[in-house]
Amino acid sequence: MGISRCAVGDPVRYNGSHKHSKVCTQLLSNCFELHSYCPEVAIGMGVPRPPIHLIVSDRLRAVGREDATLDVTESLEHYADQVVPEVENLRGFILMQKSPSCGIRTTPHYKVDGTGVLAHDSGLFTARLRHHFPHLPMEEVGRLNASDIRENFLTRVFAYDAWHRYVASDPRPARVIEFYTAYKYLLLAHSQPQTRALGQFVSNSRALEAERFAYEVRGKIMEILTNQASRKDRTNALMHSQGHLKGYLTKEERAELAHLIDEYRQGRKPLSAVLTMLRHYLPRSPHHFIHSQVLLAAEPAELGLCEFR
Repeated sequence: MGISRCAVGDPVRYNGSHKHSKVCTQLLSNCFELHSYCPEVAIGMGVPRPPIHLIVSDRLRAVGREDATLDVTESLEHYADQVVPEVENLRGFILMQKSPSCGIRTTPHYKVDGTGVLAHDSGLFTARLRHHFPHLPMEEVGRLNASDIRENFLTRVFAYDAWHRYVASDPRPARVIEFYTAYKYLLLAHSQPQTRALGQFVSNSRALEAERFAYEVRGKIMEILTNQASRKDRTNALMHSQGHLKGYLTKEERAELAHLIDEYRQGRKPLSAVLTMLRHYLPRSPHHFIHSQVLLAAEPAELGLCEFR
């Protein structure tokens, strides 16, 4: 996992301070090996250093706040290009919000005279990484304090990692379709319309060259997973899972499972309770499809990665 150096406690900000995130270093580090980056230090700006900001000129440029002749635009982008071989081995990137180099969606883009904000978007380093790795899961440090956002980010990270382990080296359409099939119910929990559209796209796999087909499917899967899984859509996915098992349950067991799913729908029972019962009945089904569903695997919350005290 890539991460901004200031978030792991290194005093590398422009004023010599840091932005240590305990969520990252004390919780997420239990699951991920953290690789830290500070683009501004890496290009030789030092600590402390003159602060920079982004202005919209002939293009987006990183210039000094107090000295507009200081322009590190090309240096920041060149550094992002240099670390591409390293980032290829990462499965996600946690970046510092509002940073002119590392922000994802909160970095101010100023008018050329620096007097007003035209938009809030990516920092230069992040934008360049997105160019190279458009499907790489990214999230801002501060947003990860929210357990639902943290869970969504981790779901994307695990999916991106699974793709690299099972598909990247063998992107034949059959392999891609197998991956999509395993993720189908999890994707339904994040967006029913987008998942149905992806199903139609996957059914026409011969329309594209194999590598392009794989790239498009991966992009659509990662896009769907950026949506927060709603209780309504999760309930729908759980009911689909129940449908594959009901032929192997007694009348009383079917009623108990249906009641538990409805209790989850109404917010009276946790998702983990439903998943536990579904997994309990799973061995009764002889069908590979339901056994392959990632929805029924351990959720980030069950791994202890969503609650931080």
